[in-house]
Amino acid sequence: MEALSDSKEAEILGEIREAEKKADELIERAGREKESLLREAAANASKLLSSKKEEIRKAQEKKVMDFREKAGLIGEEKSAEGKMAAKQLKSKSEKNTGKAVDFILKKFEDMVQNA
Repeated sequence: MEALSDSKEAEILGEIREAEKKADELIERAGREKESLLREAAANASKLLSSKKEEIRKAQEKKVMDFREKAGLIGEEKSAEGKMAAKQLKSKSEKNTGKAVDFILKKFEDMVQNA
C-alpha cells in the first residue's frame, strides 16, 4: 500500500513539476511577446512622429509660400496704385499747363497794354 502511495506522490510531484515547467515556458514566452510588442510600439511611434514632423514642415512651407504670394500680390497692387496716381498727376499737370500758359499770356498782354 505504501508503494502505491509513494508512486501516487511521485506522479503528483511529476505533474506539479510539469505544470511548473509549462508555467515557466508561458512566462518566458509572454516576456518575449511583451518585448516584441514594446519594440513594435516604439517603432510605430517613431514612424508616426516622423510623419507628423514632415506634415508640419510641409504645412509651414505652404504657409510661407502663400505669404510670399500674398505679399507679391499686395506689392503689385500697390505698384499699380502708384502708377495710376502718377498717371493722374501727369494728366492733371498737362491740363494745368494749358491754363498756366493762358494765364501767363493774359498777364503779359495786360502788362503790354498797361505799359
